[in-house]
Amino acid sequence: MKTILRNLLMSLTVATSAAWADATEDLSKLLQPLSALSGNFKQTLKDERGKVTQESNGNFSVQRPGKLRWKTGEPYAQLLVTNNKTLWLYDPDLEQVTVRPVDARMKETPALLLGGKVEDIRNSFNVNLKDGVYHLTPKNPKAPFKAMEIHFSENGLPSLMTVRDSMGQTTKIEFSGVKANPKLSASIFNFKPPAGTDIIKDE
Repeated sequence: MKTILRNLLMSLTVATSAAWADATEDLSKLLQPLSALSGNFKQTLKDERGKVTQESNGNFSVQRPGKLRWKTGEPYAQLLVTNNKTLWLYDPDLEQVTVRPVDARMKETPALLLGGKVEDIRNSFNVNLKDGVYHLTPKNPKAPFKAMEIHFSENGLPSLMTVRDSMGQTTKIEFSGVKANPKLSASIFNFKPPAGTDIIKDE
């Protein structure tokens, strides 16, 4: 009986690993042709009870590898910019920018996943495909989120991302007007703080 149970457990483990491998390969094939993306988004944050606590709109540009410009409008205006080496988080209301180097943990940020190295997906996430939706779970227990879902439209572009953090909060990001491989200037992935901005360096 122990031998049967052990063999069954091994079979299930192999089957699960194969499913993850297939889903990872499928996701990689969708992301591989997308060297750059741009578009708009609507972002909704819900607490652990499902109550909406924040809503915002904005636009984004992302370019592989690891370049991102994520601009959120009113009522919570913020700008996040990274050139894959340095990350700037600018709050115009506070006239403050936080500057920090990009480390391996930041590269697991959901938005950066769209512009990251495709081969890193296999190293960083367990991927499962169910009903056309990709479910990602970070392998690193210290990753900035616990689970993520990615939906793609019929033309193979991301249409929705849902992210759950360690506090039980859920962020839903609905994409619209997404353009595949637009020509993006390198300058948009660098940030020069306006005069008078307080600069906080987070090493």
